[in-house]
Amino acid sequence: MNKKQIGAVLMSLSFSALGVSATANANEASEQAQLEQAMSEMVVAETSMLLLEEGDAYHTEFTRIVATQFSEILITKEQAKQLSLQKTKHFYFSAEHDVETLAQVVSGVIDTDAPTYFSVSLFREYNRNNGGYQFGAKITEYEDTDNRD
Repeated sequence: MNKKQIGAVLMSLSFSALGVSATANANEASEQAQLEQAMSEMVVAETSMLLLEEGDAYHTEFTRIVATQFSEILITKEQAKQLSLQKTKHFYFSAEHDVETLAQVVSGVIDTDAPTYFSVSLFREYNRNNGGYQFGAKITEYEDTDNRD
């Protein structure tokens, strides 16, 4: 190979490397644009949660449904404290669109767990994205460690 041929090969390799680099940059820019597009389409759910107090119509309805099945073991947090009960477990349920559905879910879990006692705190969330309400509950299970059978 003479100097001209070697020079031509080196020039060719340089241009190829520049082409690969330009293609990589173009791919990176394309991927970045796709990522930005996807991020702009993300929806952030805005909610505000409200604890429903006794006397609220939803709370009354929910308690009536659950108490019908579990009247002997459904207690308030205050009763649990007075009886010196120990919390054994707590968990949350949410995103139910009506209290009847939420009560069915809670009933299923209580049937499965069979706690000595349990209490329920009912929540209502307003979802600003869809303008609707969702219901949630915190279930706390208790055990009477002083009076075990």
